[in-house]
Amino acid sequence: MKNIFSKIFMAVALVVAPLAMSSCDNEDNWAVEQVVIKGEGIKNKMGTIEIGQTLQLKAVRDFFVNGQGLAWKSSDESIATVDQNGLVKAVGVGEVVITAYTTGAKLSDSGEVTLYVVNQGIGLIDDQIDQSEAE
Repeated sequence: MKNIFSKIFMAVALVVAPLAMSSCDNEDNWAVEQVVIKGEGIKNKMGTIEIGQTLQLKAVRDFFVNGQGLAWKSSDESIATVDQNGLVKAVGVGEVVITAYTTGAKLSDSGEVTLYVVNQGIGLIDDQIDQSEAE
């Protein structure tokens, strides 16, 4: 009985393995790591910036997949804009999510930070950000 199961298992493996291997070739770009966004004052994926200021963000990953690019977007460009190099400019008061995401691959990875844009001279204290995350 044990011998029959071994033969069945081997037959299934011989059929499935080539199918699985044939689905992988050099043109497949599979991304597996999440994008981590870093920048001055970013803590726990949050930060503050005053209207008129800029903040340079950097997307960090363990590795890059061949043919894969990186793009940036703002959830609300009336609050903050971001260019394709990760430079954020605060233009209006409010909360905005800045996202970095991979392009050119079959699976897309992304990372995001939440920025609180405030009027000049009214910055949030880091403790307030820490408390908001605890709630």
